[in-house]
Amino acid sequence: MKIKQFYRVLTTTLIFIAAQASVAGPNSGFLDDYSSLKPDPDQKGAKIYFKPDVNLGMYDKIVFDPIEIFYAEDTEYKGISPDELKLLADAFRDLMVKELEPKYPVIQTPGKGVLRARLAITNVKMKKKKRGLLGYMPIGAALTAVKDIAGLRVTLTGSMIEAELIDSETNETIGLLVDSSSSDAPEGEESWEALQESLSFYAKRFRKRLDAAH
Repeated sequence: MKIKQFYRVLTTTLIFIAAQASVAGPNSGFLDDYSSLKPDPDQKGAKIYFKPDVNLGMYDKIVFDPIEIFYAEDTEYKGISPDELKLLADAFRDLMVKELEPKYPVIQTPGKGVLRARLAITNVKMKKKKRGLLGYMPIGAALTAVKDIAGLRVTLTGSMIEAELIDSETNETIGLLVDSSSSDAPEGEESWEALQESLSFYAKRFRKRLDAAH
């Protein structure tokens, strides 16, 4: 093969690889293994994995790890304070707990019959919005909804949900999920409400799976 022809083939190959990577989207590294994920038949654009023959009826309590938030490398804005990030993470957790309790208590100690849940909001892309007179969080205000906490200062333009379910006694992974949170907003203008709705969707579906298994 001539040198020019070799470089032409090499360049075409590299372009193809780069194009495939951009379609697949970046993995945050939150999950240890993404290779077992398959398209989710119930949610377009999502990927899911459940251990074959897993019996969710074995579990009647849940332990939540602290929810993690990962910025995308190309996000326009990264200026949310640690306190605000904690408020967001706590609001996400409260949303999940609300869907599970009281039938499936959320506890602090792993053990037999306890399912451990890890959750992350990854590839978060934001941009700063101009503040109006009402764009400030009142001192001492009890703002717990995701849209109330985050919507005051920044606009969400993209995010993904990643989750892992683990048997807290054996430490074996029994389920995985990766999904871009959906939105009806114009392209590049995803809302915090859409992310909240996506989290609610998965919490409700997980609750239905548990109910069916029991």
